[in-house]
Amino acid sequence: MPTKSPNVIFIMCDQLRHDCLGYAGHPLVKTPHLDRLAKQGVVFDTAYCPSPVCSPTRASWLTGTYPHAHGQLGNYGPTRLDPKKMAVMRPDAVTLGDVYKANGYRCGIAGPWHLGHDHVPQHGFEEFWRVYRYQGEGRPDILFNYFDRVGVPNVYQNEGNHPSIKRCGLQYRLIEDPRQQRTTWTIEQGLEFLDTKDDRPFFLFLSVKDPHPLVAVMQEWVDEYPIDKIELPTTFKDDLRGRPAWLKSESGRLPDDVDENLFREMVAHYYALVTHIDREVGRLVDRLQSLDLADDTILAFISDHGEMLGDHQTTTKRNFFEASSRVPCLLTWPNGLPAGHRVTAPFGGVDLPPTLLELCGLSFENPIDGRSVASALAKSEQPDPMPVFSEVATSDGINDRSTAPEDLAARVMVREGAWKFNWNRTDIDELYNLDAD
Repeated sequence: MPTKSPNVIFIMCDQLRHDCLGYAGHPLVKTPHLDRLAKQGVVFDTAYCPSPVCSPTRASWLTGTYPHAHGQLGNYGPTRLDPKKMAVMRPDAVTLGDVYKANGYRCGIAGPWHLGHDHVPQHGFEEFWRVYRYQGEGRPDILFNYFDRVGVPNVYQNEGNHPSIKRCGLQYRLIEDPRQQRTTWTIEQGLEFLDTKDDRPFFLFLSVKDPHPLVAVMQEWVDEYPIDKIELPTTFKDDLRGRPAWLKSESGRLPDDVDENLFREMVAHYYALVTHIDREVGRLVDRLQSLDLADDTILAFISDHGEMLGDHQTTTKRNFFEASSRVPCLLTWPNGLPAGHRVTAPFGGVDLPPTLLELCGLSFENPIDGRSVASALAKSEQPDPMPVFSEVATSDGINDRSTAPEDLAARVMVREGAWKFNWNRTDIDELYNLDAD
């Protein structure tokens, strides 16, 4: 498609709701920089993650294949290397980094990898590997070393020892210095990557761990969201009657006596962190413009999965409710994509990698599950409608408590038009019409 190879920046947030953005219509959350990008590019209004859990979906967003194909059905941790655990992406999986590197791109990553052997530079990113977390016992962590070097407290060292709503899992706390914030650090690495650009086109993967807990923010950011302005979801009290029984036993299930004001306080911290992410994206875009790179750079902004944030009396993810499985997704490229185009049909996460590659005149040579919609986007058209899938293991399978097939391959969602069908291996199935239900 292009006569000149464009640069690509792929920003993947973690646990960002599809509707917690100004351009998505949220009445409170301030995201002016992302709103501007949305006006300048293409917005996928109903994009879905390939899996509503971290490692499996991240591998899918990078390979264009579903978890059952790339082999990572559980969350990665340095002690989960046994192939039976299915917590490591297949070593022969082909990622965007592999394809871009093979075609002469300079590739870099900053932030968590979370796909296996995270201390080892791999999959095309060997030249610029700024990966923190999941390093393994005794190995240095580049982010933690940074905190030590600049002399600020490391609030991420023991993330579980912070205030949280009873059993909801969304830990949060205040910080006193913006250098304590991991998204700030990740964007700083991205700015360094841009400042050291050479004559090659580049692919920069910015893995933003936020707003996944620990939600660490400055007080002045939280002050932008008074709790008396925060409304609880209409389904905040939901006994889940008539729904699969497993939903009631998930770790993110809120107790009936949850303190509603405390919950609003947690939500204010979450909103504040989304606004901080927006400001950091703005810093990155400003640097692209100052380096005269903006017009020739494709910028993709997504989240790996969503966040329930109180919907159906639940927090976190791991289910197929819209808040968990539906995600923000936008693309901008001033020299190659129309401004203000909205894709209204359901869009699958496995479709983004081949779309990015085709925009650059490239493709995967191996079989994948996704399909490119680049041609339709370039002409401001709607892609042909296709079913969209998502799959997820049980919590036992995700968290290394079981390697049983029924736990690793437990649930599948399909969205086609207005219909959503959820297949549950050991529970009742669900069928919804999202226009009516």
